[in-house]
Amino acid sequence: MKKNIIMILLMVSFTVYAHAADRVVLGVNEQIQVPGERRIPDASAIANRAKELLEIQKKLFDMEREVIQQDQELKQIAEQIKQLQQQLREKVEDKLKTNEEYQSLKQRKEQIRQDYIKANFKPKEHPVKRFERR
Repeated sequence: MKKNIIMILLMVSFTVYAHAADRVVLGVNEQIQVPGERRIPDASAIANRAKELLEIQKKLFDMEREVIQQDQELKQIAEQIKQLQQQLREKVEDKLKTNEEYQSLKQRKEQIRQDYIKANFKPKEHPVKRFERR
């Protein structure tokens, strides 16, 4: 039962993180815009909020990672999740290997990544690293 709850919490946190990166979050003191009011938020304010959100998420995941590294049961669950995610990725790739749209998007993604590397842009490190063995 405990394992199931922990596993569910981990999966929910991964899902929330994946979807939260694209969301704009209102702060406690910010006013909700009424439909009649069409104020465009300052781009730097949005960027600052997004940066703050990413920093908070990084701190949360760092804390979670520390707890997982210290608890043998959680460490085993994290390793199982990692293996299952790898199996899922392999099966999805296998199913989509004949899908032309998927393959062309994948190639385009790689081409864009290579263009950034050629232009001396280093890919940003993901704010949350996968659970690693130390």
